[in-house]
Amino acid sequence: MKEQQSVLFFSVAVRRMKKIAFLTLLTISSLAYGESPLFESDQTLSITIEAPMRDLIRQRMKKPEFDAVVSYTDSSGEVRSINAKLTSRGNARLAICDYPPIRLDFTGENTVGTVFEGQRRLKMVTPCERGSAAESWMHIEYGVYRAYNEITEFSYKARRIDVTFQDSTSSRWQREMPTFVIESTQELAERQGRVSVRPPKIETGQFNSFELMNNALFQLLIANTDFAYKRGPSGEGCCHNGRVLAEKGRQDDWIVVPYDFDQAGIIDTDYALPDERLRIKSVRRRLYRGFCWHNDHLPRAIAAFNEKRQALTAALVPADVSSSTMRRISIYIDLFYEIINDPGELQAEVLDKCRGAATFEVRKTSVAER
Repeated sequence: MKEQQSVLFFSVAVRRMKKIAFLTLLTISSLAYGESPLFESDQTLSITIEAPMRDLIRQRMKKPEFDAVVSYTDSSGEVRSINAKLTSRGNARLAICDYPPIRLDFTGENTVGTVFEGQRRLKMVTPCERGSAAESWMHIEYGVYRAYNEITEFSYKARRIDVTFQDSTSSRWQREMPTFVIESTQELAERQGRVSVRPPKIETGQFNSFELMNNALFQLLIANTDFAYKRGPSGEGCCHNGRVLAEKGRQDDWIVVPYDFDQAGIIDTDYALPDERLRIKSVRRRLYRGFCWHNDHLPRAIAAFNEKRQALTAALVPADVSSSTMRRISIYIDLFYEIINDPGELQAEVLDKCRGAATFEVRKTSVAER
């Protein structure tokens, strides 16, 4: 009898252990595929970051790494504190801005059970400088990420975070500012069941044509030219201000996901300048940089942008900016829709500007007539 009870107890224990292991694996798997609690909410999160902030700002070009403590109050009212590493990041903004973009590095053990669970390397966008203008630029850029979410699922999630930066070496140095964070490329890739690749160059036939058309039309909407589809910066993989997602083992159907929009004309920062090779004098001058090879997808893409017009406008015209800025952006969006919905404007601003135009004269005419 005792032997039977022992066997029964052992059997029940094994089943419970298997169930716990399965649930644990399921939780880990869910987090691995992008279901991070940080990006599952649209509500603004308030946090405090305590670190040697003045040292970080002074040494930002060296991209130093400092210990930091990230704190927030959870839904139960409990203050949660997480140890992290803090460093500066970026290129142009790193040199230009008073407050550099930053990155928070977490370890898995520290984040379990918190809103940051599943995060490893978290990019944060800060206002470039003190003042309402820089905060306005940041709000609009956040809206750009949100707008691209409306166009395609192959887009980075972002979340607004109000941060109190506290210098750990001086209780008198404190800054409160709105920021936003962006999910990692790995998180995005896993969420879409793909992998991130960095080829030195991409051939035109390797792109997912419809997704690249969405990308090109969106860049026209926000008047961004600070990107490259086929190559990355010298010595780096493809692409400039874009990351490539691929199905594992495939050399085609590649999708370029854009990021870093501070040079876009819709934001119109005071430091934004177009590349002189593009022969436009202002970033507010729209220039289409898509390929003619994908023009067959243009009518479908235009239909999608028209269908999403209200949602795109809501994302791109943030409530946190002045009424004059809201009017400026609204007019700018209207001008884009005039371009894509007027056959003459479409021909002049898109079809005549697509790369490889001389080869696709017949196709351009047929698309413009639709």
